[in-house]
Amino acid sequence: MIVINPNNNSLTFGTIVVVDDMLLEGLDDNSTLIGRSQGLGATVGRDGSLESMINFVFTEGKYNGSTLAIYGRVVLGVTIERPVIGGTGMFRMATGYSVATPVVVSASKLVYEFDVYVWHKEMKDN
Repeated sequence: MIVINPNNNSLTFGTIVVVDDMLLEGLDDNSTLIGRSQGLGATVGRDGSLESMINFVFTEGKYNGSTLAIYGRVVLGVTIERPVIGGTGMFRMATGYSVATPVVVSASKLVYEFDVYVWHKEMKDN
């Protein structure tokens, strides 16, 4: 899950957005913090759509120190499907896709639930 607290509800063409948001294990606000969602986006469509680059940076559990990179088009407030284009650590050579579904949409808070389907080869360090 990602929690986004937008400062500007009207994203006009050319707006750049930078995020560093909580990555929680579940939908509850008291869920375990497992990392951060860090990235940037820019509005590229006159309809308010964004081109976004997000890294899930894992800081807890089995995937601590690993990242997943997700890239693609976003329209805020609707279900978003984007490709997984890589990763580090446990997710080296990752490929796959993510489906992000909005679960809270308000003037001050936007929360998405992510289902991420990843194929990767676990690499052993020498």
